[in-house]
Amino acid sequence: MSFFYDFAFLLIALLALGFTIFIHELGHFLAARRRGLIVKRFSIGFGPKIFGWEKNGVEYRISIFPFGGYVALPQLADMGRLEGENEQTEENKLSAWDDIEEEGTDDTKQKKQEPLKKISYADKMIVSVMGAVFNILLAFALSSVLWFFGYERRDGELTTKIGYIADTVERWNPIIEDSETVTSPAKKAGLIQGDEVVAVDGNPVEDFMDVQSRIVTGKLVTTEQRPRRLSQLTVLRNGEEKEIDVFPEVFGNEEIRIIGIGPKETFFIKELQPDMPAVKAGLEPGDQILSVDGNKIFSFAHLVDYLMKVKDEQEIALTVRKGGESGIEQTYNLIPIVKEMKIGDSVSKRKLIGFSPEFKSITTYPNPLVLIISRVKDMYHTLTGLVSTQSDVKLRNMSGPVGIVNNLSIFASIGFKKLLWFVVFINVNLAILNLLPIPVLDGGHMVFATIEKLRGKPLPLPFLERSQMLFIVLLFSFMLYVTFFDFQRLF
Repeated sequence: MSFFYDFAFLLIALLALGFTIFIHELGHFLAARRRGLIVKRFSIGFGPKIFGWEKNGVEYRISIFPFGGYVALPQLADMGRLEGENEQTEENKLSAWDDIEEEGTDDTKQKKQEPLKKISYADKMIVSVMGAVFNILLAFALSSVLWFFGYERRDGELTTKIGYIADTVERWNPIIEDSETVTSPAKKAGLIQGDEVVAVDGNPVEDFMDVQSRIVTGKLVTTEQRPRRLSQLTVLRNGEEKEIDVFPEVFGNEEIRIIGIGPKETFFIKELQPDMPAVKAGLEPGDQILSVDGNKIFSFAHLVDYLMKVKDEQEIALTVRKGGESGIEQTYNLIPIVKEMKIGDSVSKRKLIGFSPEFKSITTYPNPLVLIISRVKDMYHTLTGLVSTQSDVKLRNMSGPVGIVNNLSIFASIGFKKLLWFVVFINVNLAILNLLPIPVLDGGHMVFATIEKLRGKPLPLPFLERSQMLFIVLLFSFMLYVTFFDFQRLF
């Protein structure tokens, strides 16, 4: 049964990604039609077609490589040559989007060789940008659904308060290609539970995901002889702002930096395990964990960490709020038991009291414009981090089609609203990426069109063809590169 569920979520993910690509190309298609441009093909995916049909002179197809899609616009793709301003000998060359076709009558062949009608600079810019515009419009529409019906988020996701400080973290050592245990940067720096992070590197933060993202994409380094990555956290402690320097550690073989913190979160007892200390002591589902031995507990990770520090057979006093946040406080005495837990390939001992947690969920009504702007900011920090030598963001951290589909299937399995939120994220990212000034992408067409406008004449045909082919090769190489790491993360 699990297989069918996984297959269903995978199918939903593929449909969601395909719909996103379809909307992008639909923007180009409708704009081209509106501006009177010739449209040869509307393709979802690249390469050989799986199936397709022709209507009103346009070929519609689904192609084998799901890396994106395209609308074949011969008046736009090859610029000057396809606008009929080049030599007759050049007119016999095929467009970058054309299939090699020798069939047809002499009249048909002659028609193909006829110069194409010149299109204006405005035509080129409008058609090129409308793919991104349609993605933003789709993102806005889906965001409006979330705004209208509400979007549930864990309270730990919405806060910037620290609820957990790790004693140690696993630092990746590239020399031995393995991790080594070191004191966590947060503990070294003197951060404590309850600190509220208001800014990272001088940039205000909105939620805990924003805190983590700013640390990863940060570009500050020390001025020492051997520079180190630095994160400057501005925290609010007892009503007073403090500036704290933290030196992140590299985690995992993807070399993303962490400081060893988690968010403050409200959690309750969801299920009790039979014959364990919690059920024997009288704890019940719905009870909210408040403190242990008089020490306030800020998160589930904090509780787990506290229990691990308790001596074997030591009794603890667990204070809860009965039935949830509106209940009365009650304290229970119990003794955690030690059990072996398998984590990955290793087995470790854990002190347990025997319950699974349920985290407080808050229904939010995100403003569509605010949500989209937030996603744009995230993408900006990612892209600027990608080109910075100080940032941890590298090409291998990016996700290709495999990673995107996998994440979509995960969000689909969580719930429809989570899926909508991630599709909003993908649409904003796709819009921005396609506007980058790279040949083959929409932004590249806009740059070439602008250069031709300023020159007053078309760019040389060999330059256009070679630059386009070069970046096609680079684009597919990039896709294969990130897909390799997608599979590595999956398996």
